[in-house]
Amino acid sequence: MKFIMQTAVALLLASNVSYAQSTTTDSFTYEAHALALQNEGEKCQLSVTSPDGAIKRYGLDLRSPCYFLYGAGTQPKHFAYPRDGIKALFIILGNPLTADEQKIWRVKDASTCGTKGFGLYFDGQHFSLSRTSHEGMLLCRDRGVDEKVFNTLRD
Repeated sequence: MKFIMQTAVALLLASNVSYAQSTTTDSFTYEAHALALQNEGEKCQLSVTSPDGAIKRYGLDLRSPCYFLYGAGTQPKHFAYPRDGIKALFIILGNPLTADEQKIWRVKDASTCGTKGFGLYFDGQHFSLSRTSHEGMLLCRDRGVDEKVFNTLRD
């Protein structure tokens, strides 16, 4: 009986162990590529699934949660720079606001705002991340920004 009780307690404890799961915070499809941002612990990861089903994952130097930058539309905002071979440049934002930053920036709902962003390029076939990032700048998922912010993320 003692063995059964010990086994039952061990199974009960094991069932309550929390395993960090990847949670998708934002996703969309562009030119038949499926893009998804996930929380991987305290960091973010970008997954890009190409039309042929190949999946490429990018670890991002951003604290989770992360989002694509939108404007007024239902698709993430982007700009093209054809002379640079960029068919679309998107912004990924992360590093959520602290309570102090929320006061400094006067943001009432900081749930989708962050202070760091990276560019995500699409050249017509492949996606790649910018080497340049914006730090210490307020970026909010649904607020959008001027094109000049996108322009400064071109490497």
